[in-house]
Amino acid sequence: MSAATDATVLVGGGSMLRADEDGGVRQRPDDLARGLFLRDCRALSERVLRVDGRALDVAAATGTRSVRSVVLLPRVSRNESSDVVVILTQRVDADGLHEWLTLRSTSRADREVDVALDVAVDAADPFALRSDKRTFDRSDAVRTITVEGDGVRVEHRRREYAIAFRIESDGPLDEVSVDERDTSARLVRRVTVRAGQEARIAFRTRVTTAATAGADRAGADHADVAGAATAGADRAGGALAAADPAWPTRPDVEEPHDLRTRARDDLQALRMPAPGLQADSGDHVVGAGVPWFLTLFGRDSLLTALLAGDDAPDLLVPVLRALAAEQATAVDVARVAEPGKLPHELRIDELAVLGEVPYRHYHGSVDVTPLFLVGLGQAPDDVARELEPAARAAVAWMRGPGGLDEHGFLRYTPDPAGLVHQGWKDSEDAVAHADGRVVDSGAIALCEVQGYAWRALVSTARTAREVWGDPRFASSLEADAAALRDRFRSTFWSERLGVPVLALDGDGAQVEVVSSNTGHLLWSGILSAPEARAVADRLLRDDVFSGWGLRTLATGSARYAPLSYHNGSVWPHDTAIAAVGMAAYGLQSEARRVADGLLAAAQACGGTLPELFGGIERSAFPVPVSYRQAARPQAWAVAAVFAALRITRD
Repeated sequence: MSAATDATVLVGGGSMLRADEDGGVRQRPDDLARGLFLRDCRALSERVLRVDGRALDVAAATGTRSVRSVVLLPRVSRNESSDVVVILTQRVDADGLHEWLTLRSTSRADREVDVALDVAVDAADPFALRSDKRTFDRSDAVRTITVEGDGVRVEHRRREYAIAFRIESDGPLDEVSVDERDTSARLVRRVTVRAGQEARIAFRTRVTTAATAGADRAGADHADVAGAATAGADRAGGALAAADPAWPTRPDVEEPHDLRTRARDDLQALRMPAPGLQADSGDHVVGAGVPWFLTLFGRDSLLTALLAGDDAPDLLVPVLRALAAEQATAVDVARVAEPGKLPHELRIDELAVLGEVPYRHYHGSVDVTPLFLVGLGQAPDDVARELEPAARAAVAWMRGPGGLDEHGFLRYTPDPAGLVHQGWKDSEDAVAHADGRVVDSGAIALCEVQGYAWRALVSTARTAREVWGDPRFASSLEADAAALRDRFRSTFWSERLGVPVLALDGDGAQVEVVSSNTGHLLWSGILSAPEARAVADRLLRDDVFSGWGLRTLATGSARYAPLSYHNGSVWPHDTAIAAVGMAAYGLQSEARRVADGLLAAAQACGGTLPELFGGIERSAFPVPVSYRQAARPQAWAVAAVFAALRITRD
């Protein structure tokens, strides 16, 4: 269940179902993300199952992150017994939502069971559902619904964007009716169940190919849009569903019961086809999280792979390849793209495709490019050779547009049409001075990004010397790294705080607040041993360490708010990065203390850490206080569990 709502979440292959406990979808004004989402579009906005005209109550449930089984009983009066037991198994994967129903009779006579599935499709765009103050006029969209074989087909079209869904049964329907006003339908099957026996039927909802008229441009520009022509769909990481794909076998369900197994299940569920890779490559990246971030995010995917380490050894290389495939080759102001820069995120939803949000191929992050180089330094030699051109272009970006040569540090300029802040803390007020003034203009330099840049230069120098056979390039990178380390120490260190500051603002002034960002400096290795000790000690003070994890901002800061997004909350990946860094500097007891808090939080959260939770101290309440809109599962929060387990095991 979600920490803040009673939504049940199933994820798999880039698809997501957020449903009620009984597997149904009913819209709620306080939870706009209910529904089945396929290819970044809501394929089911309503879904209600009835048996013999009766609502169904949950009697038992078990499941993994991608598969769930529930025992459903038709609702009856007190002391009245139902003679039908329904076992519903749902699975979400890249092909859509599969539903298997077992109808078990407890009667002594044969009987006919009436099964009705009510569905509606609104084809909502996730950006139109998010409560982030943006509104979009989609009134020119056209949706149609038609009866087609043993199911119904809904097609949604808006200008060059088109997508189609099919909701179908594995056998003939006894009744089917549609309402064109809200593109809804009722699918009915009447099944004879022998006395004491059981019968099985199935339904599924999948993406199918939309008519190509008017969609050619969409197919050419981004063939991963499900409604575009099938030609070119391989680039999206998966061809469109076949006309009549085979019905899969009902899966077994074995619920994970320990933190490591739960984390593996969560991470596996978040894997999805990688944009930019061929469909038959078998490579899958990890989507950042649900409900709003189920796509490739450069920073999230890289840090997830790096934190997960040997617990997911096959994750890093596909991420590197996918990002390299989307590396910018030209300046595009709207996408914040510059030659050599790696992408922040990729989207295939309607609003992104039509250019109404800038995130189709968005490069608005300052840290993905150095993190790409850090990741490449941990990849096999053959991959380092394969991606050498991308790596050299990334270094050129860091030295050039990234700001190392001109400013001495990697910097970013706020993007008013996209992300104001372009580090991992990307909310509008995430960077603010000690007096609360928000930094929102000029070329901004974040402390942790300089650590990433230093580690990227050092790592790439080693690769250049040992793998590429280019000692001259390696020496130049080592010289850049040494100079950056010296500049960082003299410019970012605050004598008053005793640790580095959060950032330099657009005028070059220090943003002198204590933040969790300094923990990333431990992970990067840019600090000396005494500096690392000072940073670790500061992070473990009560105003930063809550007992569960590290607050993003110390409690005495003007902007501190324990239930804010980035100004006092606890982010598990942020805490884990600091703990890994402490261990790397030999600060084992400090690292274990932080990791123990994080694992206790995971246990208290039912085994899956959310994207973030409140910064309220552990002594105040026996479980972490939830942040209502937190994604769960979130990839790098899942990876944080692996990192914490390694620290406590070593």
